Amino acid sequence: MTQPRKEFLTALFRVLDEKRVPYCVLRNYDAIYEEGPSDVDLGIEPEHLLSMKDCLAEAAAATGHHLVLRARYVNVSYVYWHETGGFIRIDMETEIRWRIFPVLSAKAVVGLRRRQDAFYVPHPRHESVILFVAALWRRSISERYRKQLARLHQQLSSPEELRRTFRAVFGRAGEQLAACQARILEDPPGASLWKGARRSIILNSFRDAPGRSALWGNLVFDLKRLWERLRDPAGVSMLYASSTQPPRNLEELFGRIKSLFPMEKTAKLEFHVSPDSLIRRPGLRMRLQRLYVLFKGGLFLRFYELPRDQDIPGPLRTHPRYLYPSRTFVLVENSRFEVYLGHVKTGFMAHLTGSGSAPVSDREIIRFLSVVLERQRLLDLADDRKRGAFVVLVGLDGSGKTTVARTLCCLGPAQETFSRIRYFHWLPRLFKGLYFPLPDFQNTPRKPKRERSLVQSALSTTRLCKNLLWANLAYLFCIRRLVRQGSLVVMDRYYYNYYLDPVSVKYYGPRWLLDLSRRLFPKPDLVVVLKTPTDTLLARKQELSPEEIVRQKNLLEQLPFAARHTLEVDAARPPDVTAREILRKAAEVAAQP
Repeated sequence: MTQPRKEFLTALFRVLDEKRVPYCVLRNYDAIYEEGPSDVDLGIEPEHLLSMKDCLAEAAAATGHHLVLRARYVNVSYVYWHETGGFIRIDMETEIRWRIFPVLSAKAVVGLRRRQDAFYVPHPRHESVILFVAALWRRSISERYRKQLARLHQQLSSPEELRRTFRAVFGRAGEQLAACQARILEDPPGASLWKGARRSIILNSFRDAPGRSALWGNLVFDLKRLWERLRDPAGVSMLYASSTQPPRNLEELFGRIKSLFPMEKTAKLEFHVSPDSLIRRPGLRMRLQRLYVLFKGGLFLRFYELPRDQDIPGPLRTHPRYLYPSRTFVLVENSRFEVYLGHVKTGFMAHLTGSGSAPVSDREIIRFLSVVLERQRLLDLADDRKRGAFVVLVGLDGSGKTTVARTLCCLGPAQETFSRIRYFHWLPRLFKGLYFPLPDFQNTPRKPKRERSLVQSALSTTRLCKNLLWANLAYLFCIRRLVRQGSLVVMDRYYYNYYLDPVSVKYYGPRWLLDLSRRLFPKPDLVVVLKTPTDTLLARKQELSPEEIVRQKNLLEQLPFAARHTLEVDAARPPDVTAREILRKAAEVAAQP
């Protein structure tokens, strides 16, 4: 069976030839079809970048590959993913340079390219320049490059041609580099040669007007790229909390993820947490390290190895909330090998389960990261932002409100209506960070019922006024903005819990005060009432007595919701069926003026 990587590259080279897009495989082409970590580096003239993008999309569609990441470094990088073949990275370079100093243009490389099998490769002189510049970036030269330079020297028809090319692109160090290549296997280059070559490239950039113009163009381009990188860095930050025993092998995860984020740009911090220990927020040094890794385009991973499932909420309170939420993920793995993934900016989630005692595949985790990042990029480029919806889930304890909310978040990447899904528990929050509708990792005891008294009534009234104030402020400064930006704001309970279960919110005040304040709470666009049979509620939650369940169900039937729309659903159905029905209704509500 044909390898997916070979299928993709063969299709790409064919499409490039058909559309007459000039290109050149710059290096490492001898094993270009072999599955492995090596990228495919293509030289392309700047005016053909858009055509190359179209050719990549056509080849991907023809071979079942999906674009999962694109980034702008000195080159333009595209990463594609295949269900069985994994990742393949295509790097497109419009010039060969060292830092901002120009060395060789892609136009010159493509102009002297030569055919090799189904694709084009550089002329031996130009490929020698490319390999030496790559060594200058790394400050060393690998054994593989040394052998290739020796082979390229043997392919030259005239050593004088090589020296002439080297003098033109490297300046005064050209003669030394040409002589070095002739004896590259016997006498490896030393530090003094690299230092002299770098100095010579700098001076050579100022030699003539075209060189100075290219240098100035590179400087302006890099400043623009710096600003873009500061606004939207290429890296990713992940908070990983796991209570599995034994813990996941992080080296395998990093080995798979290096196609997306280079290993030399990643940082991994591991914390082994003892039971009931206090988990502090990252200090200044760790926060600065995170920003540096994000800026460089790597992966910043904070891994917490926890002894029990009930310790999972501790690390989650420390995730970054404000700086680059679009590049921040949360990963939770419990002792049953259930994985919950969440993206901080969009609120999209994934719920993955392992098989038996086997953990979830690393591929599934990486796939979620890739899909969400590409979806986020497309949303940022979209100009037509549609209105979102403010949805409240109402039901008794055990009706599955959190499960339905989590399913809505898991359906987020697949639906096209809402740009993000923001979840709030009980009441909206103004300053606190993003909540994910994760399951309870421990049993939370029900609040004890207190005797009604004047003191309890006064305290209840004070809490009610405070919650009313904060709900309106949160709506004014947060929820309304999210809805305008096309977000689905999901909240469970809301102020309706004052009516259904006043003990849970410690309310012992008069009913007339609730009726008065109800008119002042922000009105949702849609209230979803989850109807659940009594037997199902008793099986899921043992905190409520049958009499209390009947009382709350009767209240739920009579409760005035004061919302634009109301939807009753059967919560005994599978959560994904209920969530899809809610999404359809929310989309209809959002489309209405």
